[in-house]
Amino acid sequence: MFMNWFKSSRAVSGHIMTKQDVIKNILKKLDSKQDKLFEKAMNELKNDALIEIKDDGVTLVLTQKGAESIC
Repeated sequence: MFMNWFKSSRAVSGHIMTKQDVIKNILKKLDSKQDKLFEKAMNELKNDALIEIKDDGVTLVLTQKGAESIC
């Protein structure tokens, strides 16, 4: 879901998914099962070095590796 958003936005390395973007484009579309997996998905993308998570815990930054993975 996160990477699809970056791809549809034609994001490049350093592109930011703001807290508002996460709420509007991800959180509002989740059902209860998906909601439980939200943080796990973010952490997996972070651990795979596809995104960086800012200090607020919600704002996401696409890394170079992440940008290359959506091409």
